[in-house]
Amino acid sequence: MNEHDGKCGNFWLGFFLGGLLGAFVIYLLGTKEGKKTLEKIVDRAELYEEELEEKVAKLQQKGEDLLEEAEEIKEKVIQEVTSSKEKISDQLVSKMDAALTQIEDIQKKGVALTEEVHHHYFKKNGKKLIS
Repeated sequence: MNEHDGKCGNFWLGFFLGGLLGAFVIYLLGTKEGKKTLEKIVDRAELYEEELEEKVAKLQQKGEDLLEEAEEIKEKVIQEVTSSKEKISDQLVSKMDAALTQIEDIQKKGVALTEEVHHHYFKKNGKKLIS
C-alpha cells in the first residue's frame, strides 16, 4: 500500500506544479501586467546574452593572444637549444681532439718504451733478436 501512496503523492505533486506553471503562463500571456513582466524578462535575457557574447569574445581573444605568446616562447626555446647545441658540439669536438692527441702521444711513448725494453732485455747470446 505504501507504493500506491507514493505514486499517488507524485501525481498530486505533478498536478500541483503543472497548475502553478499553467497559471504563470496565463498570467504572462493573458494580462497587461504579465505582458510587461514578460517583456522585462525577455529584455534581461537579451542583455545577459549580449554580456555573455562579449565575455566569450574577450576570452577567445585572450586565448588567441596566449597562443601567439606560447608560439613565440617556443621559437625562442628552439633557437636557444640550437645555439647551445652548436656551442656544446664545438666544445665536445675540441675536447675529443685533445683527448685523441693525448692518446696518440701515449701510444708513441708506449712504442718507444717497448722498443727500448726490447733492445735491452731481448738478447740471445749477446745478439739482439730480430722481431
